[in-house]
Amino acid sequence: MDAELERRIARRASSQSGLITRQQLLEIGCSNRQIDRCIRIGRIAALQRGVFLIAGAPLDDAVRLRAATIRTGGVASHRSAAHLLGLIDSPPARPEIVVGPTGNTRVPFLVHRSGDLSKRDTTSVNGVPATNATRTLLDLGSVVTVDVLETALERALRSRATNLDRLLRRFFELAARGRPGTASLRSLLVERDPSLAPAESDLETLLSKILRRGGLPAPVRQFEVLVAGQRFRLDAAYPELMIFIEGDGFGVHSMRGSFERDRSRQNLLVVAGWLPLRFTWRRLCRSPESVVSEVRAARLLRQQLIS
Repeated sequence: MDAELERRIARRASSQSGLITRQQLLEIGCSNRQIDRCIRIGRIAALQRGVFLIAGAPLDDAVRLRAATIRTGGVASHRSAAHLLGLIDSPPARPEIVVGPTGNTRVPFLVHRSGDLSKRDTTSVNGVPATNATRTLLDLGSVVTVDVLETALERALRSRATNLDRLLRRFFELAARGRPGTASLRSLLVERDPSLAPAESDLETLLSKILRRGGLPAPVRQFEVLVAGQRFRLDAAYPELMIFIEGDGFGVHSMRGSFERDRSRQNLLVVAGWLPLRFTWRRLCRSPESVVSEVRAARLLRQQLIS
């Protein structure tokens, strides 16, 4: 291999943390035979299929992650991006990458497809293309617990890697119904701004989903009942067991009168034999197992009384 070809390889690799692909080597002017010889003599070493590290270049986690982005054509995301950005302490066991709708997913990494990743969602950290803090927080809730997400959010805000206004704008642009991780992040944002609380129907849907996943039947939603000559609509109920489920946060009571009427209504239902269960939005998001456990206990209690 002549000196000019060596210089071309070095220049190309230096812009990629010492990495170079087979396709780039061919474009520079190497033949497949020359590439294979470079591998045999240790001039380059394969890190991923078709991605090589030139001899003498340092190899660390960031370089391995960049090799993964080069192979997939994607960017570091989720836990990999959060670790790069200093939002979480440990990287995932395997590189976590996000690719476009047609990106390469047949790789030994954790790969997420996305149809809404834009250039404004990305940055570069130590030479590694990655999702920025705003987008990382939006994605992170789908793969970590809410406690880990809360720590990441606090670190991002404290370090000014993002701010609440920027995060809210992108949240409402991307947080379509059913997007993974949306509920976890929304629960944290609601704590900072109660006006962001989701609609009652969204919370009722989440409650039903939690109970079904826990092996319990879904309650009847918006169940009407006549008590003491008054007609009430219950957010969710098991009518056959006279259990109703409502939430602090299913509706925001901004007026004292609304608060008082809600308590009076509950008292009338209890006197009529209904058993109330109340859950906050925070508990639904953070402790779904405890919600299932309490509803199951209430159902068993009522079933025993009936039998």
